[in-house]
Amino acid sequence: MKHMKYGLLVAGLSLMLGVTSCLDGGDNSTTVSYYEIVKKDALTGTYTSQMGYKVAPLNPQDLEDLPWASDYIQLYYSYDYGQDMSGGEIDANVYGYSLIREGQWLPQSPAEGDANAPISDVVLDSDNKPYDFFYKQDDIFLPIELFVRKEVDTNDLEQREAEMAQHEFALYYDADKDFSESGMTLYLRHKMLNVEEDDEFTQLSGGWWHFNIIDAMARYQEKYSKRPDKITISFEQNTKDVSYADNLVLEGKAELDYQKIVEFNEALSGSKGISKLLRGKR
Repeated sequence: MKHMKYGLLVAGLSLMLGVTSCLDGGDNSTTVSYYEIVKKDALTGTYTSQMGYKVAPLNPQDLEDLPWASDYIQLYYSYDYGQDMSGGEIDANVYGYSLIREGQWLPQSPAEGDANAPISDVVLDSDNKPYDFFYKQDDIFLPIELFVRKEVDTNDLEQREAEMAQHEFALYYDADKDFSESGMTLYLRHKMLNVEEDDEFTQLSGGWWHFNIIDAMARYQEKYSKRPDKITISFEQNTKDVSYADNLVLEGKAELDYQKIVEFNEALSGSKGISKLLRGKR
């Protein structure tokens, strides 16, 4: 399978967020298909789930030449849960992926020049579970829709990645203003690099960005001695282009039920074995 076609297939799927997360091969099958965000282990060539087990690809050649922009990736894979999983590692066939890029974390609002464009949307689809957008409790992953240059061929992985490298995202917060007993608000800002006067940003595309929010969590726990019930992502939204025209830009908001993230991780810590967890993913 060519890496270009392999990666692009799922790059498109990643924006849909309606990809079935659990399919089996029939009533008597022990094969499960799944997708989730995992962390790359460069030493072993495996991928660690937030549940703690390791995914060992049976087709590692399809992941050899990825343009790694982050230690994380969203994998689409299938495995036979009849295999011996007691050691915390599963053999799996990877059939797709979504690349994840690194976002910036800022302790204060960025300067005007560091946030020069709105975005189309943050796609937190209601069909997805809150933990689809987290790795444990302090790493958040945002699927962002944005406008890219008109001439970019988004069916060419190399062109797509070169374009995405020209878009930076940052999260910031104001603890005194935006933290409350029930939750916190984080502000997402978009910066476009190397913009020429004749560039036209008329093509809608998107991707995943990772942000480590441990600093905000520490500040929130300092104020309220607990983690928030919800996290709201606030962003400058323009669904037509990248301009700040007064009649086009709105305040967009996406909300995550963070309490479910906490409950999910508490359930993981109390689990009685990896094999049981993996079978339960059906």
